[in-house]
Amino acid sequence: MAQTPHTDPSKRIPKSLNTDANLIGSYSLVDVALALFPGVVVVLCTQLLFPSAAVAGYSVQTLTLPIAGVAITFGVVFVSLTPNYTSSIDWLQMVLSFYSNDTEDEHDETAEYTQVERVHPDHEAIERTDGTLIGLVQVEPPNMALATGEEWARKADSFEDFLNTVVEFPIQIYSTTQDFPIEDYLGHYEARLQDADVKANSQLRALIENYIEWYETDLEKRQMTIRDHYVIVTVGPEEVQFEHDSVIWNLAKFPVVGTLVRAWLAPSVSEQREAMFGELTQRRNRVERGLREIEGCSTHSIPASEAVELVASFWAGETVSYGDTEQALRSRPVVARKRSGQ
Repeated sequence: MAQTPHTDPSKRIPKSLNTDANLIGSYSLVDVALALFPGVVVVLCTQLLFPSAAVAGYSVQTLTLPIAGVAITFGVVFVSLTPNYTSSIDWLQMVLSFYSNDTEDEHDETAEYTQVERVHPDHEAIERTDGTLIGLVQVEPPNMALATGEEWARKADSFEDFLNTVVEFPIQIYSTTQDFPIEDYLGHYEARLQDADVKANSQLRALIENYIEWYETDLEKRQMTIRDHYVIVTVGPEEVQFEHDSVIWNLAKFPVVGTLVRAWLAPSVSEQREAMFGELTQRRNRVERGLREIEGCSTHSIPASEAVELVASFWAGETVSYGDTEQALRSRPVVARKRSGQ
């Protein structure tokens, strides 16, 4: 059975794109309706449920319009505060879902979201729940801060050539940021304050102290971060079962015949696994070599220990560090599953 986009661990595809026509500025008809909805509810309640009620000597009918105006004001404020990356109706659904559902999941339930089955440190690979292997290549792009338009064009052409000639398999590009290591950078200067030559020179000591104070304040104002770039390479079990473009490979793609072909002629699980590890290594190497052809660009494969921390940081929304990750991976499973009979 084919997996739906919600359960397919290879990607997350939105159900639809925002195609609503704007009615007022950047606000759509749905936004306007949501802003007016609280007022409509107030009018219906006062007219249908409390037609003859009174509050402090005033008829509810008299207070209907002022109360409806206040309700509409709250609706307008809610719509105006909606983040740019979503619509007001979707944001309302997310808010209601957040406060109505549990905010914590059991470990096994969390694993269903991350789609991580196990980690293979010896092969620098992460295995998904569908059997696909994942490898990461970190890319250090050339410094283009002072580049001219012609230099940008040459780099773009080189990257296009890499995509057209080297990449014959699916890849994903992942960029993330991490906090600038202020403590590591300033540690050298703070250590200098303890040196004998600095202690003997009050002006030099004051200069270093002022620099440390200025640098910390400047970085806090600019909120400096380090951006990292990765190419994610994958290999699925079906990609190594048969020789690519062979007769058997083409037959295996048919719905009914393909099932029989895979059942009769597919290699053993161990052979398939070894072939996947080999193919993943080859694809990583091709990506590394291809990107190094771009002038000023360098690459290197990410060990499984670092890849696990990247995945964990992605799902946690903050930097995650396991310390000696290599030892942790070899001593206990990262994702534990309950099995029948256990």
